[in-house]
Amino acid sequence: MTEADPAVGQLRTLATDHIHSGRWAELVALEPALRADAEYWSSWWAAACAIGRWHEGRADARDLLEEWIAAGFHDMEPFGRLFEDSFGTEPDWLALRARIEANAPLPPVTLVRWPCSRSSLPLGLSRLDAAGAGQLTARLPRPQAGALATAEMLLGWVTDRWRHSGDSHDTSDDANVVLDRVGQGERFACVEYTVVLTQALNVVQIPARPISLFRLGYHAGLDTGHVVTEAWIDDLGKWVVLDGQNGAVWRDADGVPLSVLELQQAYLIGDQPEFSGRGQNFDPNDAARWFRYFYAAGVTGVLAWSPGPYVPVMEGTSVIASQGLTESLAGVAPDLAEISTGIADHEGPALVFRADHPYATGFRVTDASGLATSLDPGQPLRLAAGEGAHELAVAVTTRYGTLTPQPLEYVVNEPGSGELGRPGPAYARFDRSDSGGRTPYSYRPRRRLWASFPGSVPCGLRTSLTSCPA
Repeated sequence: MTEADPAVGQLRTLATDHIHSGRWAELVALEPALRADAEYWSSWWAAACAIGRWHEGRADARDLLEEWIAAGFHDMEPFGRLFEDSFGTEPDWLALRARIEANAPLPPVTLVRWPCSRSSLPLGLSRLDAAGAGQLTARLPRPQAGALATAEMLLGWVTDRWRHSGDSHDTSDDANVVLDRVGQGERFACVEYTVVLTQALNVVQIPARPISLFRLGYHAGLDTGHVVTEAWIDDLGKWVVLDGQNGAVWRDADGVPLSVLELQQAYLIGDQPEFSGRGQNFDPNDAARWFRYFYAAGVTGVLAWSPGPYVPVMEGTSVIASQGLTESLAGVAPDLAEISTGIADHEGPALVFRADHPYATGFRVTDASGLATSLDPGQPLRLAAGEGAHELAVAVTTRYGTLTPQPLEYVVNEPGSGELGRPGPAYARFDRSDSGGRTPYSYRPRRRLWASFPGSVPCGLRTSLTSCPA
């Protein structure tokens, strides 16, 4: 008897209608025919007929239920109150229910910990189109092996292109246009240094964005703002301020370059760090002057932030345009080593990773023994079938190396037929058009009919997701 047989579909519909309407005598009368429905007898109709026998007062009702329990029945939830209103009224119900629940199998696989990105705010990278990027690449010196060495090299290269002048500006927001004009003898200010440096960094796959800085009282007066670049450095796993005009960075006591948020915090407590630079515009004696601009900051034209009151105007009339304004610093400087995790059916449960890093080349997955596997973007990771706990580390890879690894842990509770989730001879899948586009999976030797009994719900992949580490 198969579902393709119209008589089978009619039988199932009729039996389900009897259950819904409480027509137990009619349901029990169908028992011989339902037993012939081998696909669903052990998983559904046996229990329903046992309940029907009980309501009809038959002494053999318990015999049928015991037969079903011995076959492995454990899930009463889809039957709603049908059990409570029948066998649930008997004195030994608690013991009977415990026996049923003890049949419940462990989930085939449980994800315990996985990479989980927290990024939601825009990065605000400044990038050229493909043609412009190609033209700029031809102008630049060859990148170094590391991201920090490359960023510092480009910082010096940009600073040396021209001597600072605040008397003229370029509104194209295009590094090639600025450099063409510089080649004709023109000189520009901090905005243009930042345009060239930021776009040059992105061309060599170092995420970079322009940052607008403001000193105290920037709503009035003159010379109240400054523009720099902030770049994500893969080597350091952090954001770093690069001042294109001054050819400079700010460093902590250990010599590590600092980010915008770190410099704002230092400004608040009056702890001026080392101002380290070189080139024709750099003057170490001006450190205090430049440090005062970290009173307020934002990604130019994209994102402004302020934990307290915010003034959106500078020097009297100039509006500080921004696509977003946030009062929280969370997400302002996202960790680009973070990874998002998705789940896919790749002949069984598999994980698909997505990098927050805009220039990720793939992923490196390392197991507890140190064995590493490389994945291309979008390539699924099949979960190992070996029973027990599995601990791995997943890291983003870029042209400059491998970023900080993120933990991945899962537990396999039952061995498959060699590969987790690959159906063996006794395993099956059942699709229903009324399951909302989802495909219920059952990793058990029996199929399950997800009929619309009271309280029933479609079954998803039997995988427990228990935590998303912060």
